[in-house]
Amino acid sequence: MSGARRFDGRCAMVTGGASGIGAATARLLAAEGARVLLADRNIGLAEAVAREIGSAASSVALDVTDERSWEAACAHAVETLGALHVLVNSAGISVPANVEDATFALWRETQAINADGVFLGCKHGVATIKRFGGGAIVNLASTLGARPGAMYAAYSASKAAVLAITRSTALHCAERGYGIRCNAVLPGATHTPMVDVYLDNGPDREALLAQFASSHPLGRIGRAEDIAKGILYLASSDADWVTGVALPIDGGFLAR
Repeated sequence: MSGARRFDGRCAMVTGGASGIGAATARLLAAEGARVLLADRNIGLAEAVAREIGSAASSVALDVTDERSWEAACAHAVETLGALHVLVNSAGISVPANVEDATFALWRETQAINADGVFLGCKHGVATIKRFGGGAIVNLASTLGARPGAMYAAYSASKAAVLAITRSTALHCAERGYGIRCNAVLPGATHTPMVDVYLDNGPDREALLAQFASSHPLGRIGRAEDIAKGILYLASSDADWVTGVALPIDGGFLAR
């Protein structure tokens, strides 16, 4: 008889669950026993991933920039899953542009999805999770939030905001005794559809991929599953004395 899995009896919602790190995280959560709700604005793709995962997964439409959409998604999570114990804020965008070339429209869209979306997720995630005895929130930041790049003015700023929101939320929940931990992961370059946009639009896909890999001391680009494994650790009881942490999962990028 197999032993208990880390998330048996737990209910989780993953934003950006239709693809990339979000989808990989949803798959691992389900494999570890969780009931998982994939929340994404691309509901068709989210439904397809949920069907692939099986009976432990379902989907809901979510625009992370819209507070009413968050309220509806959290209510749907409670209605369909019966509770909410884990929230993973994975939805995000990345469009390269330096401070001169970035338009204000790009800046505002990036902040709305990456920063506002995480703020709203933490706000409504805390309000929902505390009703069920506590749990964990894990936010997707980035190494570029800790070490900004010239070509990522808007993105770096948005991910730096995620780090601040994470720490503030962690302290608030600890002070209130909610039993909710809040942490962040900082992925390095990870092979997801977001990174494929860079690779496909560059002059030489293989050369650019090699450049990404060489910037990480472990010598390769990350896989979505690499990041998902770290997210599951932070969301699990293995990390029950860990809160307010920004965990690099970056092949050594930030160690340099």
